[in-house]
Amino acid sequence: MTTPLYVLYELLIRLTELDPTIGDFYAHKYTDAGAIIRTNNGSLIVPQHILEKQFSNPSQITDADLKQLVNEFKWST
Repeated sequence: MTTPLYVLYELLIRLTELDPTIGDFYAHKYTDAGAIIRTNNGSLIVPQHILEKQFSNPSQITDADLKQLVNEFKWST
């Protein structure tokens, strides 16, 4: 199943509330394991189970889940 694009945007909004320096949506690519979201400042690999939670019940994503994604953000060099 391909996740609707708005799910990626919504997740990115939640992440930038924790760390605004993540930046703005630039591009994305779906993978077998989830999605890669690229921003103007770097990229982030988002596991499929997080995408599914964001789509079906966003409140199931914990603050710890979001913080882990922020910590795994890869900055552009």
